Amino acid sequence: MQLSLPDKKYIDSDDTPREEVTYRQIKSMERKPELLNGHIPAGHIPKPIVMPDYLAKYPAIQTNEMRDRYKAVFNDQFAEYKELSVEVHAVLKKFNELEALMRQLPHHPGSIYEQERISKVLQEYEKKKNDPAFLEKKERCEYLKNKLSHIKQRIQDYDKVMNWKVQI
Repeated sequence: MQLSLPDKKYIDSDDTPREEVTYRQIKSMERKPELLNGHIPAGHIPKPIVMPDYLAKYPAIQTNEMRDRYKAVFNDQFAEYKELSVEVHAVLKKFNELEALMRQLPHHPGSIYEQERISKVLQEYEKKKNDPAFLEKKERCEYLKNKLSHIKQRIQDYDKVMNWKVQI
């Protein structure tokens, strides 16, 4: 979704005259991270790769007792995931509906009052979309989804191996 900003912004600097910059120029300055080829420049600090804790906490299952513990964790946290998922998806659905409505708003409002009203609606929408509580719930939901998928895969892998042993 692209928010409607004023057509032009003015940038002031102490030692340069006022310069007119359009929204398109600002947008074109946004870039994706570059991939570095060849030597690593001096002073370059690579970002660490963060591995989720559940990868180390839930290694391959070796015993039936381990499988039972994993299954208990899965069942316990699946309830939390389902509740969070319903809540987060309801909010995301509402955001999608609001975005559809905002796309129908006039791009060039007829009056200053209408322009201010639209601006306040856009600000409130952005505020709610970036609400730390919502973002935390969304992040927790994604974490639980990945963790539960990992645990489920471990259980399925163990069951497959045990099935092979029984058939031999």
